[in-house]
Amino acid sequence: MMCAFGPNMSANSGNYNYYSNYSFISFNSFINENYFNIISQEQNLVQNIEISHAIAQNPFNYGKDAFLGLILKSKYDGIGKREPIDLSIALDISGSMFCTDEKDTKTRLDLAKEALIKLVSIMDENNDRLSLITFNENSQKIFGLLNKTEIQNKYLDKINNIQSEGGTNLVEAVIAAMDNINSNNDDNNAKKKRIVLITDAYYSDTRDELFNLIKVNSEEMNIPCTIIAISSESNITLADKVCHFPGCNYFTVTKSSELEDYLVKNFNYIFFPIAYQTKITVKSENAKIIKCIGDENNILDELDKDKNNDLYKENNIEFDFGTAFSSELMLYKDRAYSKGGFILLKISPDVLLKDEDIKFDITLEYTQDDNKAKACQNYFYIIKREEKTNEYFKDNNIKKGIAIYYFVNALNWLVQSEKEKKENNNKKNKEKDMKMLETRQVITKYLKNNYGNEPDNEENEKILNNYLNLVEERYKGFKTFVFKFYNLDAAPPIF
Repeated sequence: MMCAFGPNMSANSGNYNYYSNYSFISFNSFINENYFNIISQEQNLVQNIEISHAIAQNPFNYGKDAFLGLILKSKYDGIGKREPIDLSIALDISGSMFCTDEKDTKTRLDLAKEALIKLVSIMDENNDRLSLITFNENSQKIFGLLNKTEIQNKYLDKINNIQSEGGTNLVEAVIAAMDNINSNNDDNNAKKKRIVLITDAYYSDTRDELFNLIKVNSEEMNIPCTIIAISSESNITLADKVCHFPGCNYFTVTKSSELEDYLVKNFNYIFFPIAYQTKITVKSENAKIIKCIGDENNILDELDKDKNNDLYKENNIEFDFGTAFSSELMLYKDRAYSKGGFILLKISPDVLLKDEDIKFDITLEYTQDDNKAKACQNYFYIIKREEKTNEYFKDNNIKKGIAIYYFVNALNWLVQSEKEKKENNNKKNKEKDMKMLETRQVITKYLKNNYGNEPDNEENEKILNNYLNLVEERYKGFKTFVFKFYNLDAAPPIF
């Protein structure tokens, strides 16, 4: 199950473009493309938590790290909360949409048009309506709110004939999309309304015009926004802001060919919230929470042993995740797997030295039906003293989550170090930079040994191989940059 991107969690945000040289790499972007085993499929509750824990040896500083793993699940997982809906889509047709992405043979715009036509085909004839505007510097109305038959009879050719040119004005796009959805007042007030912004533009307006528009639309008019960013650099600031608002969410697809997955395959999930104001509180009398992994503003430096011990040190942590959406389920060899929805909490290692059980009180709170009905569940969880002495993983879910965590940290060291050097020409950390290169073998070995083989299908193997390839690409690029930066004449060693 997925929660909206809040201050500590981006479980509803899709894959930030981790190929970009200047992107911050999001832990949750990787989490959301993975399946995690659901021990018992939820039958009754809108939201529920499965809890696990682990004591892991840090592959970089060789100390012990303690983790708590939470999986959010829902009775709507695998089903969705499908309701009648009016969608107002704003499609970017700027010149860059004529580009092709890696391994895609068609342009971004062509793939977007194909996805839109398939979206029309899955609409409910009697309950759904769709409107479409295109935009570059200006906007153009293709058609207003129409049902499936009306669009198929009159407008499929118009969709196919859309061409790309010009620049990008996202503010104009949202204004036009709102005009489109408000132009027809004969609809049932109970019908859900949503704006969908499809773009490859990177938003950098310091005046926050787009942000303020989305805020007003979602909070005052109950018309949330879904942003699907195609092959753009990571825009975590915008994603963070947008997803704080009721019902809003933000996704990035690294290849435009993946756009169909969001608009068609996951239609029943990403457009229909199941709960609002989702909040998790973790309390402990004898353990301190260092970090909720997914807080994108703080990169842990695992190369410096125990440096991360003084980050939070709180016994009572509250995480506000905002709007929650259900997730697709996969049934494989009689087991159920939910995509994403995994939360990792890092615990201060000090507690591992104490000869006592570690006890946690965990509370899950949320509201349903557009902030009306409130719900609350309480959980009590214990890590036994005998489970703290050696490396221990309660299940494969947390083992996979921890492997992704170390992997993302390794990539972020390289990204941030290179960015810092380009901005400040800082040559004071040569020894550390050379040491960072040596960690390639460390993280590659750790991924192979700990990422896991569950589910042991082709998709899981494909994801692991993709991560290993990303390690090679990032480290190869960083190695070339470092040797050039320090004016080293010798051929770069093979680490």
